[in-house]
Amino acid sequence: MPAVEEFGVEPIPPELRTVGWRDLFAINFTFFLNPVMYLLGALAVVDGRLPLWWAVAAMVAGQALAYSMLVVIAQPGVDYGIPGQVAMRASLGFWGARLLSSPYRLVAGTYWFAAQALTGALGFQAIVKALSGHHLPLVPLALCLAAFHATLAVLGFDVTRWLLRIVLPLSLLFTGVIVGLYVTSHDPRFAVGRVFHSPGEHLTWLGFAKYVTVMCGASLTLVPSVADFCRYTPTRRDMRIGYAASALCAAVVTTFVGGYAAAATGATNPFIAVADLTSSKVLLVTLLAAIAVQGIAANITNAYTAGMSLVNSLPRLGRLRATIAAGAAALGLSAFPDFVDHAQRWIILLGNLAAPLAGVVLADYLVFKRQEIDVPALYDPAGRYRYRGGVNVIAIVSIAIGVAAYYSVPQRWLQVVWGVAVAGAAYLVLAVLQEAVAPRGSGGAIRIRSRSEII
Repeated sequence: MPAVEEFGVEPIPPELRTVGWRDLFAINFTFFLNPVMYLLGALAVVDGRLPLWWAVAAMVAGQALAYSMLVVIAQPGVDYGIPGQVAMRASLGFWGARLLSSPYRLVAGTYWFAAQALTGALGFQAIVKALSGHHLPLVPLALCLAAFHATLAVLGFDVTRWLLRIVLPLSLLFTGVIVGLYVTSHDPRFAVGRVFHSPGEHLTWLGFAKYVTVMCGASLTLVPSVADFCRYTPTRRDMRIGYAASALCAAVVTTFVGGYAAAATGATNPFIAVADLTSSKVLLVTLLAAIAVQGIAANITNAYTAGMSLVNSLPRLGRLRATIAAGAAALGLSAFPDFVDHAQRWIILLGNLAAPLAGVVLADYLVFKRQEIDVPALYDPAGRYRYRGGVNVIAIVSIAIGVAAYYSVPQRWLQVVWGVAVAGAAYLVLAVLQEAVAPRGSGGAIRIRSRSEII
């Protein structure tokens, strides 16, 4: 049995970096195989008015766009064994990361945690009603699921990896049960030909672009923490295969499952839709188990990364206490159904900061850092990543410019692309201007260094 993780924000020793692409694939695929991802797939059909297969295409395109950036941002985790929040110090400054990206990921992680618990509770509520006729209150159900997930998250990475070896096959089995109920249903609304044709929906560029942005923005909320799990991975190749392949496969599966139910019934939660497709108590109990199991991986990851963000801001807490505190905050948010009732709105709000943050980090890491980081300086408040007062001011300004660009363009223009591109371009321009006017040796200047200058 694996032990509770002891590492906080310090680098993972090379001899412990043994997690290959298969384990990373299992972790990330199971993370995305969850009720909220079903909900997003359903919203692409119900809100975006996209036919099923175009909904799948939009979500996969958004995921591909996000992970084309995330696999680069995750590289410091593989190269140095450091968590993403510590790597953020290189681009945002020692205090900039602790006061901006860490609180942002803490908010994002706790939001996703609450949304998972509430979405699962809605499905649980519907299935219990189908089983017994009793209508259980939503909030207590959500809080029970949240408490279960938060408890597991406290145990750390090794326990998570061990647990997901059990959860993944169960999640796939439960997903197969849901799809089996769809295609064998006598309800004409669930007929395969009808759903695939999606007569009530039609492709529009607005709907497609909107859900590319929603999916990409949702995944980009992982920017500050994407290195957290791959810091146990030995090579960039393992990380790229494990992360990218799992994310794309999960986008296909979850959008199909959520979108199929939405195209058939208009419901945005497939567990609610399938509760009416069978009277078998065995199958209904199986679906209850599916809800409990499929939220585990996502919420362990959400609480774990939120805890890592908190410990980056407040190192004295340590990982264990920080994860407990983050789990408690997420548990509290699980009492507010608005987080799932208006999921699309909340996801767009989170994505409007994630996209510019990704643009700035990519511009700095690829152009100025040359994909290498001075690790000791990340832990030194007076080191080269101090910038001005511990904050890389031009990074913050560039993020603000990117947020403004995100909101300035219509949804049909792919807002997430504008957020990334404008923030990245602004950072490059401002950094070059700063280098030109700053006195040589100034702590605020950013310049392109050769590899021989980077420790």
